[in-house]
Amino acid sequence: MLNKHIILFILIIAAFSCNKNDNITKDEKNTKIEESKFYLLSGNISGEKADMYLYVNTKNNKISGYYYTKDKKAMITGSINNNKLNLHESDENNNIHASISGTLSDDITFNAEIKYDEINEVKDMEFYLNRNLPVYYADIVDYYKNDNINNSIFSYHKTLLLFSKNTDIKSLDMESSINYAKEEADNYYNEWKGLLCTGESNTTYEIDNTVNVGYIDNKIIALDNYSSMYTGDDNKTKANIQEVFSLESSNLITIRDLINNFNNDNLISLMRDKILKTGSSKEDYFEFNSITLESSTFRILPNSINFIWQTYDIAPYSTGITEISFTFEELKPYVKENSPLYYLFL
Repeated sequence: MLNKHIILFILIIAAFSCNKNDNITKDEKNTKIEESKFYLLSGNISGEKADMYLYVNTKNNKISGYYYTKDKKAMITGSINNNKLNLHESDENNNIHASISGTLSDDITFNAEIKYDEINEVKDMEFYLNRNLPVYYADIVDYYKNDNINNSIFSYHKTLLLFSKNTDIKSLDMESSINYAKEEADNYYNEWKGLLCTGESNTTYEIDNTVNVGYIDNKIIALDNYSSMYTGDDNKTKANIQEVFSLESSNLITIRDLINNFNNDNLISLMRDKILKTGSSKEDYFEFNSITLESSTFRILPNSINFIWQTYDIAPYSTGITEISFTFEELKPYVKENSPLYYLFL
C-alpha cells in the first residue's frame, strides 16, 4: 500500500496537470473567428420602397439579413460567389416563400429578381448603400470557442460589432474587442475545466451572445441582443433585449424615456388584451393584474414598437418570453412628448 503522503502528492500532481491540460496548445484548435460586414441598404421592390439590413461573409460565401417594406418583414439567407447571389426569402417562422437570384457589386449595389413560386410572380429588387444616414456600415466578428471531453461540452459564441460613419474601420478597436471576448471565453472555459477536474461528469457550458442591427435612422440605432446561458442542471437562462442608443449623444434610451404613465388605465387594458392574444391565459402569469409596461423592455421596428418581458419577469419558465406589438398610432397617446423617440410617432 502506498504511503498516504505519496498518494497526496500524486493527487496534487494530477490536479495541477488537469488545470493546465495543454490549454495553450489547444486554444487555436478550439477557437474560431469569422469576419463579416454589415451594410444598410435602401431601395425598392418593383417600385415599393424598402430597406435592407445585409450581412456578408465573403470568406465563407455566406449572405443573410432581412428587408422591410411598409407592411412586411422578410428574412433572406443564402450564398454569394463572385458577386452572384443565390438566396431564398423566408418569414420569421422559417417558411420559405421565394427564391432570389442576382448580383451584389463591389460598391454594394444589390440587383436581383425575386420569384414567388406559389403565386407565379417575379419582382425586381434594387438596393444601394444608404450613405445618407450617420451609420450605414459595420465590421462584425463572431468569436467561437468549443471543446468536447467525454460527455462534457463547452460552447461559447459572442458577436462583436464595430460601427463607423464610413468604411474606415480602426483595426485596433476591433482587436481590443476580440481580446475582450477571448478573455471572457477563457474565464468560462477555465471554470468548466475546473469542474471536470473535480470529478464532475456530463458538465455542459453553452454561452451564446448574438447581436444584430435591429433598426437605424438619422437619430437612433437599435441593437438586438439575443443571449442564452446553460451551465448544467436547470441553470438555463435566455434573454431577448434591444438596446436603443441616440446617435447624437450615444446615450441609452430606456422605457422610462418613452412611456408617459405606466398606470394609464387605457394603456393597461390594451396591453393585457395583447398579452392574452399571444395564446397564454391569466393563470400563466405570476400576478396578471399587476403587470405594467414598466417591467418590460422595448424593441423598435420600422412599423411598430414591441414590448418584451424576459423569462421569470412576469411568468414562470414554462411560459417563456412574452412579446407584444403596438403600432406607432396605437402607442402615440401614451408617449412622452419630450421623449427622444417622439419623432417616430409624428
